[in-house]
Amino acid sequence: MSTENKRPTLRAGAGMSRELILLGAILVTGLFFTLLSPYYLTQANLEQVLRNSVDLAILSAGMTLIIIMACIDVSVGGILAVAAILIGRSYQAGIGDAGVIVVGLSAGAFLGAVNGTVVAKARVPPIIATLGMMYIFLAVLFLVIGGRWIAGLPDGLSFLIRGSVLGIPAGVFLIAGVYGFSYLLLRGLRFGQHIYAIGSDEKAARLVGIPVDRVKILTYTYLGLLAGLAAVLYVARLRNVEVNIGTAIALEAIAAVILGGARINGGVGSLLGTLLGVIFIKSMQNGLVLIGVSSLWDTVVVGGLLITVLIFDAVRGRSRAREGME
Repeated sequence: MSTENKRPTLRAGAGMSRELILLGAILVTGLFFTLLSPYYLTQANLEQVLRNSVDLAILSAGMTLIIIMACIDVSVGGILAVAAILIGRSYQAGIGDAGVIVVGLSAGAFLGAVNGTVVAKARVPPIIATLGMMYIFLAVLFLVIGGRWIAGLPDGLSFLIRGSVLGIPAGVFLIAGVYGFSYLLLRGLRFGQHIYAIGSDEKAARLVGIPVDRVKILTYTYLGLLAGLAAVLYVARLRNVEVNIGTAIALEAIAAVILGGARINGGVGSLLGTLLGVIFIKSMQNGLVLIGVSSLWDTVVVGGLLITVLIFDAVRGRSRAREGME
């Protein structure tokens, strides 16, 4: 009994420790780039970082739920791409702003549900299922747009990215809304308890009557819905659909979640930590560009951060295991 009561406290303390480390890393990184570039700490640049972070922040909220559930989704970039294509084609067909938002969200949710169904009902390992779906989505991307951009789209949704309310950028409200709702799912509803239970021990969750398959499908659907929203924001920001859209965003989302303190084998995760992970990644990428480092190094930096954190967590886990045996 006493051991069970201690576990949440230990996990919360570990999560808070990671969040404090991340906050410190953001401040140190900011100071470093401020010393190297006079443009880093300007209002215009910080607003640009925010605009470039909205898509990733929104996707990473959904990815947090997936990873807590001991699953993974490497196809979210493909979902974003397909949803963006449908948004572009809908605009070209004369559908208005409200209509294309519905198209984007519906497409994302549907494709997320397909992922969830393959994982839950066919019992295909999540990494294999979503990797296969990613290649299918990329094939759809090239078949539909034929290697050409969809360009010159209307700017009716640009307010979502460039607008502000009471002087606060609209992106802040979007991120706050998504993270507030995600927090409600995780902490305020039984659904969130089921996600944590599945991530901690799926077999035990099934034995106590948790509808594991349904929870998995709904969680993947939610991530797909957020990918659809990210597609809407992508089109709103750039007003085109590129042939290489979404190629790196899955890695960045997974990295943000792991940097934020989530455990890759499930059961642990923090939305606040994820958001700080997003800020750290985007601040790092922005700073590297300002000091003249090619953006081609972005993936290398993100991948290196992800591997470093995974190694650190593995070493810490083995250390705790040895302490528990002594």
